[in-house]
Parts: sequence; C-alpha cells; structure tokens
Amino acid sequence: MKRRILLHLLFWLAFWFVYAYTYSRYDGNFWKYAATEGFQMPSRMVATYLSFWCFERFSGFGEQKTWWAFGGAAAANLLGGLLNRVVKMVHVVPVYFPTSTFTFWGYMVTYDVFDCVLASCTALTARLYFRQQVLKKREALLYAEKLNAELLALKGQIHPHFLFNTINNIYALARRKSDKTAPVALKLASLLRYILYESAKPSVRLEQEVQNLRDYVELEKLRFDEDRLSVEMTTDIDDPGRQITPLLLLPLVENAFKHGAGEKRSEAWVKINIVLKNNVLQCDIKNAKEKDQVANAQGIGLRNVRRQLELLYSGRHEFHIADSGDVFSAHIRIEL
Repeated sequence: MKRRILLHLLFWLAFWFVYAYTYSRYDGNFWKYAATEGFQMPSRMVATYLSFWCFERFSGFGEQKTWWAFGGAAAANLLGGLLNRVVKMVHVVPVYFPTSTFTFWGYMVTYDVFDCVLASCTALTARLYFRQQVLKKREALLYAEKLNAELLALKGQIHPHFLFNTINNIYALARRKSDKTAPVALKLASLLRYILYESAKPSVRLEQEVQNLRDYVELEKLRFDEDRLSVEMTTDIDDPGRQITPLLLLPLVENAFKHGAGEKRSEAWVKINIVLKNNVLQCDIKNAKEKDQVANAQGIGLRNVRRQLELLYSGRHEFHIADSGDVFSAHIRIEL
C-alpha cells in the first residue's frame, strides 16, 4: 500500500510539474503557473479516480457492463472538466489573470474536459501497465509451478516396475548365502537413495547420473544368466561435474532391458555409450530384440524422456529412435 501511494504521488507531482513548466514558457513565470495548475489538479484527480472506479466496477462483466464502464468514465471526465471551469471562474482567473475575460460555457469547456481526459488516460495507461506486469509475473510463477509438478510426475513414473524383481533376486541370493548379497543390497540402497533424494533436485553432476545408471545396470543383470546377456557401458566425459537433470537417461536404459533383453530369447545384449565433449552430451543406447517383436516407440518411458527434453532443453536437444528389425536404438544429443 505504501508503494502504491508513493507511485500515485510521484505520478501527480510529475503531471503537475510538466503542466507548470509547459505553460511557464509563455512568460517565464514558473511559480505562477505552478500555483494555477496546483488549483486545477484536484479536478483532474477526481476525473481520474472516478474513471478508475467505473472500470473496476463494471468492466469484465459482459458487453453491456463494459459500455457502462466507458460511459461512466466519460461522465467522470465531463464532471472533472466542469469542476475545473468552476475553479478557474472562482479563483484562478480573478487572482492570476485579472485582465482576462472569462466565459464559463465558452469553447474552453472542451479544452478543460480533454485536459481531464489526458490525465485520466495517462494514469489508466500506467495502471494497466503495472497490472500487466503483475499478471505476467503471476503467470510465469504458475507456469513454473506447473512444469515442476509435471516433472515430478514424470520422474515418479520411472522406477517402480523393476523394484520387486530386484528384491526377489536379493532374497534368492540370501537363501543361497551368496557373497553377492551384501553388494547387491548396497547397490539397491544407493539407487533408491538417488531416486528418492537426488531426483528432487533440479540438476545433479553428470558423474552422479552415470553412476546411478551403472548401479541400475548391475541390478538388472541379476535377472539374466551370465551367458545369456552381454552388457557394454562406455563413457568419455571431459567434465564430470557438468550439471544435468536427474533421471533423464534412466528411462532409456530401462526400456533397453525391459523391452529388449527381457524379451529376447537368446543372445541378448545392451550397449550404452555416453560422451560429453565441449558441453555437448551424446548418449547412444542400443539393444537386441526379436525381429518379429514390434518396438513401442510411444511407450511411457520414451514419451517421458521426450517430454522432459521439451520442458528442460527446448531448442537445445535432439532425440531419435530407430528400429532396424533386430536392433532398437535411441540417440540423445543435448547442449548442456
């Protein structure tokens, strides 16, 4: 409220000064015109604030009410012009221009009315500008909140489906008293910690994302016999600390295991290659598949990745998928 009052005061002071300075060019007597314009300012303010009230009261309630708003504003400016004529007749002309003749209903009525119109329209323009800025900020905030909610929903779709299989594998290892039980449980804990906590951050170091992928790959390999699945993961990263949105690449790796190796009857393989050079990240993920198996290019995981790229790296990414019969591949290029 204090800020609004200050802005209104500054506006009227500026208006007052401009009018006084403009008219003082006739004879160089600034203070005389400062006084005369000061007596006329209340009439302009009445016209302006009555116009504000009309627009606040009637605009936005249908076409008929909008005409009421414009009509009320016109009446307010007419009233302001007449008040200005009264002020001039009673005080301004007799005191400051005693040699001048004054006619109340002369052509100068139109001048005084449009004098009020200029003040009210200028003030209304400033008011609409500041209101638009507030609405733009609010719209930007709502849009950011919507994107954040959508991203959280996308991240929430990524991980649950393999969790029970991993727990069952750990249980089987424990039953056999395998030495792999503790390391596998540790990898699962690390993966879940990353998903639950790191994914809530807007970005993480690329080395964290890569390590998360390695943990995921090791857990998925538990589902397959060693002679049935071959996994090759290579990286070439010149800046491990470069920031990237978390869980962006995981859906592609999930897709390669779930719809590729998971449905391949023999000689299943997955190849993952991640390269970061000069702030450009390229990720290629390929997996074997049955020739008669139809790849679902519109699956949840792939749609998830595509949508995150559109939201977070708009205009700075490429995303391509290809199905060559017995090989399915996905390629991402991002300018980080």
